[in-house]
Amino acid sequence: MQNFNIRLFEGAYTGNLKAEQRTNLLVVFLLLLQIGLLLFLVLTKGFTYSFVGIYLLHLLVFPFLVARIWLDLHPEYRRHLTLTDQGVRYRKGFRKQEHEFDWEEVDEVYLSIEEVVFVLKNEERHLVRLNMLHSNTALYNARQDVRNIVLLKSITLTES
Repeated sequence: MQNFNIRLFEGAYTGNLKAEQRTNLLVVFLLLLQIGLLLFLVLTKGFTYSFVGIYLLHLLVFPFLVARIWLDLHPEYRRHLTLTDQGVRYRKGFRKQEHEFDWEEVDEVYLSIEEVVFVLKNEERHLVRLNMLHSNTALYNARQDVRNIVLLKSITLTES
């Protein structure tokens, strides 16, 4: 039997170039705003409530940026679908429980454009959504990989 270990969706969910550009633009804007407010305080030698309000607004955005950096450093907490020769592991999102089961437990697999459903022999259903993928190429490759592995394992495959 062929050994395989495929981690689908590793970068496909997070590789949104527009979101990264918006985040970088926000960081530059906030940095310029902080420098401008600091210069304003130095030049006017004053303290205004608008400065406090804008500074607090900046502090609300800062945790978002820290969380994004933390997720880049810890990819094991990201959404993923990992297919190995032993079984399937997936996580639906951040702070969600990771699910794992063996191929011997899988009775049937439903594969559609937007999702993959693994039906186990004990009637348990595991749904993994594919509609969050940003790239059509990544979506097509993910569906092909799932299809190939399911056929290799001789599991019933239903496509729609």
